[in-house]
Amino acid sequence: MSHTLPAALIDTLRARLGDRARPGESLARYTSFRIGGPADVLVLPDTREELAHALATAAAFGVHVTLLGGGSNVLVGDAGMRGVVVKLGRGFARIDWNHAPEAARGSARAGRRGLGASEERSAAPAARAPDGPPDESISIQAGAAAQLGRLARAAVAHGLAGLEYAEGIPGTVGGALFMNAGAYGGEVAHAVESVEGLERDGRALDLPGHALAFGYRRSALPPGFVVTAVRFRLRRAEPGQVRSRMDEARARRTAAQPHGRANAGSIFKNPNGDHAGRLIEVAGLKGARAGRARISERHANFIVNEGGARAADVKVLMDVAQRVVWERSGVWLEPEVQLVGSW
Repeated sequence: MSHTLPAALIDTLRARLGDRARPGESLARYTSFRIGGPADVLVLPDTREELAHALATAAAFGVHVTLLGGGSNVLVGDAGMRGVVVKLGRGFARIDWNHAPEAARGSARAGRRGLGASEERSAAPAARAPDGPPDESISIQAGAAAQLGRLARAAVAHGLAGLEYAEGIPGTVGGALFMNAGAYGGEVAHAVESVEGLERDGRALDLPGHALAFGYRRSALPPGFVVTAVRFRLRRAEPGQVRSRMDEARARRTAAQPHGRANAGSIFKNPNGDHAGRLIEVAGLKGARAGRARISERHANFIVNEGGARAADVKVLMDVAQRVVWERSGVWLEPEVQLVGSW
């Protein structure tokens, strides 16, 4: 049981969420790094109503709320996270293909073998879209907890272009929106039409895509805003060509990035005109270790957990990389991974 939150707050959350309100829950199992101390209380809502209840309850008690998302691109401190930590449940993983093209139905069926259960249900035959030119835009909606890579694969299966670069990017749609995730020339910002979510007190708020002021690995979401769904504007395209582009992105990622060890993706943002991985490699830091954390030999902008690494170990390597790259190249690396929680 949490010693820092009011018992009445915990009781109120549990009255609505039952065992999906979990005081003292370790966050390591909820992050791609497999690192992180306990939350004062972790809540896992499955509906907008449950989420609104959790946010309103926290607001009523004056308690801070942190959205964990898919747990990728984040490093949670060893002392855990204070306040209420929200991780959206499976009810927010739905993908609505109501406007996807009928012509792609056959390829969608073929692509379902690689999708999770929630995505497979969502990839059911779609309503027929009006006939139009190959570059006709199509609107789809994905829940914030849907895996971005699975959404990208499903879009390709439906013959839709605009997300093929994202196959293999870890994390959820909500996290990808927050970070404006991208790779190989593509960004989430290019396809976002609108966003649904809740304000910090639980009230609903919809935002047009242009209001998010996207930049490199960032978006201007309102403070405390929790994304529940994102509407994307994709393009009808020849399925073979879209799949070829996705396969190329997958091959490049497989060749360049480490596999088999827990990690949080790219640790640092690429500075203008250069690559963080190249600068760290030139600094001679590939393979550097701190505790059970190691800078990857395959890609120097990745730090891997060899099993049992602490957040403090990763932070040591990040500090070393920043200092040595500054000394060798005169470039200060800005973290892409988000450091959250208590240190």
